[in-house]
Amino acid sequence: MRYWSASAPALAARPRPRPEAPRDLALQIDEGYLVALSALRMSVKNGIIMRILRDGAPWNEQAASELARRAIDTLAAELSETAARLSDDSVIAAPTARQSRAARSRRDIARIGHGRDEADRLGARSRVMRGVVDRLTGARDDTGFVLNLALRARDDTLGELMQARLTPHVQPQLLSEEEQREAIEGVKADLQLLIDERAGY
Repeated sequence: MRYWSASAPALAARPRPRPEAPRDLALQIDEGYLVALSALRMSVKNGIIMRILRDGAPWNEQAASELARRAIDTLAAELSETAARLSDDSVIAAPTARQSRAARSRRDIARIGHGRDEADRLGARSRVMRGVVDRLTGARDDTGFVLNLALRARDDTLGELMQARLTPHVQPQLLSEEEQREAIEGVKADLQLLIDERAGY
């Protein structure tokens, strides 16, 4: 025997609480930028090692700074492409107004909630990556920053070369193009982890 009207929609169930919005976008961008800087130093160091060991070229600040700018351009382009894809995915994941209005069953309501949560998560990741790209773009135009990045990479390179001289069986680590691509993917994965942790997902 029914104790409710057959025509009453199944909307009595409380919707699942939405996750909190990212608490501090600026902090997430700062943390993501630090991850990106680590990847940049590795990339520039790799380029300097190649110039010294493969090409036999002497140290040159201008050439090293150009290596640094290319590394920034490459990473910024990768992150921009990922941010654009995440933004598109966010739009696709978000339920439409028609879908939301049509939801009646618990299952439909839960699906709408999950879709909104996923859209929020993807949107947050995209915003943080775009923020990191903006920081990288600004840093690229800072001559002092670019030179300091090159000098830091030079010091790291000299340290590895000195270690290789003191310990003959230890060779400086030279990344292949595939390994550099994997390193960039690692940066994006680290950014995703930071964003998800900060956003409470």
